[in-house]
Amino acid sequence: MTFKDHLNPDQLKAVMAGEGPILVIAGAGSGKTRTLTYRVARLLADGVRPENILLATFTNKAAGEMLFRVGVLTGTEIGHLWGGTFHHLANRVLRRYGYLLGYRPGYTILDSDDSVKLINSCISEMGIDKKTEKFPRGNIIGDITGYSLNTGQDVEAVVLKRYPYFNYCLEEITKVLDLYKRKKLESNAMDFDDLLVNWKELLSGSRQVLEEYAGRFRHILVDEYQDTSKVQADIIDLLASRHHNLMVVGDDSQSIYSFRGANYDNILNFPERYPDAQMIKLETNYRSTPEILHLANKSIDNNGRQFHKVLRAVRQSGPRPVLVPAGNVLQQASFVVSRIMDLLREGLPAAEIAVLYRAHYHSMELQMELTRRGIPFEIRSGIRFF
Repeated sequence: MTFKDHLNPDQLKAVMAGEGPILVIAGAGSGKTRTLTYRVARLLADGVRPENILLATFTNKAAGEMLFRVGVLTGTEIGHLWGGTFHHLANRVLRRYGYLLGYRPGYTILDSDDSVKLINSCISEMGIDKKTEKFPRGNIIGDITGYSLNTGQDVEAVVLKRYPYFNYCLEEITKVLDLYKRKKLESNAMDFDDLLVNWKELLSGSRQVLEEYAGRFRHILVDEYQDTSKVQADIIDLLASRHHNLMVVGDDSQSIYSFRGANYDNILNFPERYPDAQMIKLETNYRSTPEILHLANKSIDNNGRQFHKVLRAVRQSGPRPVLVPAGNVLQQASFVVSRIMDLLREGLPAAEIAVLYRAHYHSMELQMELTRRGIPFEIRSGIRFF
């Protein structure tokens, strides 16, 4: 395979890089998926066995697509290559070694609804009446423990920082979570956060498990590294402790999951944790026009902590982006709908016009204004949008 015929110079540099830690700063639309895919293909072409490669991605679908493309590129069987989300990979390890932590074979994985139901059951068992006492609901308790486990902070610190209005019942919250943890173990169940924490505990607490998996994975690749949590970064560091062949790919300017415990310090501090790391920047953008990239670059310029990069467009020039400050939500809705009416008068079909918003409740004034002016529209939200 001639890799240089399919990759730009920066992508090729990342794909062909030698051993050791590598930090790939992949700007928006710069082809990071292609880079990761070809990197795996190159490793296989050089004789690395599939079972010695670990690919951690943000979704199982992303991993499936990458591995399918690798199979097409190489024409080889890669069924033994480990690929998927951190939770998926953790489950594979825990199915084998969960007994070391007190779990029996065939443990159950609780989804979000199951977790909330069990937490609510614990609240009731403790005699707390949520109707008469201002006590957090089960989903809030779940968020507290999830954030605590993913960031490595104790429950008290999380409540004080993120839920100070529940500080008065901190002792009861802690007791509920202790009961929740005990009931999970008794019923041979783990929630999603347990998968990560227990995987880390196995690696850090069992020399046998660490030696097996750190020895097995000669090459580790991590996608969307800017959105990993502390526990995920710790897991990767443990797995890479033997061979040190770790490639992390991400963009410090695109971290959006801090509310879930993600910490972009993981990517910013990577050169400190791995002083011998090679840094490669993917700065050629295939998605946007020069005008949009200029706006994006200028928006990032003033970030106090960042890996400086300048995205360059491949696409031809297009319209300039427009920034319209509005005094309030009614003005905003009026402007958006006026602009839509202009586009309709210019002959653009209504079906080719879309309005994006941050949260569904932001659409209310827009819906009222569209209705008032007689413009037909469809509302899409959540999963239905996709």
